Amino acid sequence: MGSPPALENLYSELEALYQRLEEELTVLNPGCNGCGTCCKFSTFDHVLYASSIEVDFIKRNREIPDFNVTDNVCPFLKDNQCSIRDFRTLGCRIFYCNPSYKQILCEMYEKYYRMIKELGIKYDVSWRYLPFLNQLVRFKSTS
Repeated sequence: MGSPPALENLYSELEALYQRLEEELTVLNPGCNGCGTCCKFSTFDHVLYASSIEVDFIKRNREIPDFNVTDNVCPFLKDNQCSIRDFRTLGCRIFYCNPSYKQILCEMYEKYYRMIKELGIKYDVSWRYLPFLNQLVRFKSTS
């Protein structure tokens, strides 16, 4: 992976990209009832994928709790709320239960996914796009 100063720039650009996405989502306003159901992936028969850049960003900023991958629940779900809201992945940021926004949110996901991949190329970091929980499990604490 890139040098430490380069990684700081990478993560600064990732945060700016996330901020841009949040601004777009605020205008779109797909609505969220804050129930935390989306973090229980089996409820939607869903596998959350993430890039290694995003997983590394989380790992750098938060301790990874012990969890069981087969539960298919985000280990950062606490009291039906995201405990790492500022560091959550693109897939988490863009998923809403409201089916009326499915098509436009898929298009937004593709757009921002490409931008994150371009950051990986720009900063010459290894790129993996795999199930989030399977990547995260490598870093979980066992205390």
